[in-house]
Amino acid sequence: MAVKVGIAALEAGRRGVRVRMLRGMRRYSACAACVALTVTALGVTGASAQGAATWHFAPAQPPAPPAGVSPAPYPVALGSVGDLSFWAPNRGLLITGGAGPVVAGLYAYDGVSWHQLSTVCGGARGRIAWAGPDEFWTISDQRPGQLLPPGTGYPQLQSLSLCHFLNGQVVGSYAMPLQEPNSYAPMDAAACYAPADCWFGGQDPGQGVGAFHLHWNGSEVSAVYEPEDHAVTGMVNFAGELYESVQIREGDTFLPSENLKHPATLHTIAPAGQSSLCNDVQGPFCEVFTFSEDPLPGHVLPEYGKEVLPLALQGFSLGTDGSPLGVGATQLWAAANPLPNRWLPAGTKSAVVTVLRYFEGAWSQVLPQAGASELGGLGGAESMQAGGVSEVGTSDAIAPEPGTDKAWLSLGGEVARVNSDGTLEEQQQLPDEAQEPEPVGYRGGTGPIACPAAHDCWMATSEAGWLFHLSNGASLPANSDPLFDGADGIISYRPPDSGEPVIYPDAPPADDSLANQQSAPAPIEPPLQAPVAAPHVKGKRLLTHVKSKLLHHTVLIVSFTLTARAHVQLVGHRKHRVVARTRMESLKAGRHQLSLRLDPARWPTGVQFKASPVGVPVPSGGGSGGSESGNTIGT
Repeated sequence: MAVKVGIAALEAGRRGVRVRMLRGMRRYSACAACVALTVTALGVTGASAQGAATWHFAPAQPPAPPAGVSPAPYPVALGSVGDLSFWAPNRGLLITGGAGPVVAGLYAYDGVSWHQLSTVCGGARGRIAWAGPDEFWTISDQRPGQLLPPGTGYPQLQSLSLCHFLNGQVVGSYAMPLQEPNSYAPMDAAACYAPADCWFGGQDPGQGVGAFHLHWNGSEVSAVYEPEDHAVTGMVNFAGELYESVQIREGDTFLPSENLKHPATLHTIAPAGQSSLCNDVQGPFCEVFTFSEDPLPGHVLPEYGKEVLPLALQGFSLGTDGSPLGVGATQLWAAANPLPNRWLPAGTKSAVVTVLRYFEGAWSQVLPQAGASELGGLGGAESMQAGGVSEVGTSDAIAPEPGTDKAWLSLGGEVARVNSDGTLEEQQQLPDEAQEPEPVGYRGGTGPIACPAAHDCWMATSEAGWLFHLSNGASLPANSDPLFDGADGIISYRPPDSGEPVIYPDAPPADDSLANQQSAPAPIEPPLQAPVAAPHVKGKRLLTHVKSKLLHHTVLIVSFTLTARAHVQLVGHRKHRVVARTRMESLKAGRHQLSLRLDPARWPTGVQFKASPVGVPVPSGGGSGGSESGNTIGT
């Protein structure tokens, strides 16, 4: 989520630098060869200082068209991009909610282009956490799988589940039924210490229970509630230590140990088995107080300003100049947007965009200048979504540029490069329609931003999902990993969530014909299961009493009961490839059966039962549930 600002000015004290932040939504073009961002250098000419590094339009490859259909002659938008993340400059990932021909899923970057990686486990507000070069986790939209009350639809499924990717497959899917005491809360942040130690931070469900977290210990995912009652908005591994940011909100409860006037907005999370690093009350979560040394020694940061309370500032976005597991990190940056004025509680003045930096063991406030008599400048921003304040936080709004003391900020309608001393060296707005010969429609504001190397940054517009690249023209070696160069194909299989029925077809009959002896069917491989206990489900299930049998050795008969009218379909998978499917049918409540013909030479390892209640919205393209629209009831 970008830090969004409107018309604002930054008075940088003795430096005398004034930067006008332009406001407005613009449209731009599909003409990749002729599009370049307008560079406005303030103080130092960015292009010359950075070896002619400039931003340019760099759209992703569109999905492959169906057989017999010509490829689109123009670029396509990816839809709302929740996160951009890199293991290396030629090994990147992004997660999207999809739009048009692009279904919700993931895209991969191999140093040459962005191409579709997965048509499952996507999400407009998704997050990515690397555990290794070929292992990562996503916070994804939950696939519909239970009958929901009237008026409940897709928005209530956003950022509620996890997917575990390993070596080109989704090896684990984690979700819980909705509206239950043990239901997951929406999650906005993720990071890993190691492959067997990953954390996911979420919102505060209220009632003083604390912020929701999930923890992966290498064998299971478990829910953990932080004692402090503040929603998590960002998480990052900095030099081998996990930091998380939290937002102070009206209605939060406070522990006796918390400073009500200046509560800690940053925490660290202890590695697995080392929760003793924090006190017994906090468990694995440790408060981090950021202290300034100049000009007010010992003063706690951030400096909010006169008559400005902590709840006037949203949660911090966090970024480092190191790898996702903290290797090589030398500086930690944090950026927070002010709470929109229309949502500002009584008793506080408005905050301003605030940027902090941790370097060589010391914290400093970059924006606004700590201790300044006038903390004006950037402010008045509104981060709105679906008619209200965005709950996404400000994840991925700041990206330190490796090898420098500078960072790029995503500022709603433009990007800006800020120095560690608080001066803005560059501000660059996206091209408007007047600059573009072939406008392609609404592009949205600037969104997630990431810098895997010096002079090498990527930014995705938040709503439409168009990509822009900062580059000095240097080429990267193409990543030959089959997962990232597209050779492994598109991942379309997501294992079942815990507690859902699974249908395993019987093995095909032995055949001693010469042809089959020369080309024997592959053995049955049961799908990898999510290693968590099946929850006790109290809500009404759409699909019940599922039974299956194999008829004539090649026809799978599945009988079942529907509790409401629904669209149903059977899809057979072998690993992550579809090998058989029935047509989508609309059936009324009651007892039914479906027949799926199987090919012994392409025998499925699992059969996915998709069912969606008639009238309940589902995400376009199937959301995170698979390559087809519908409710994934079992796999």
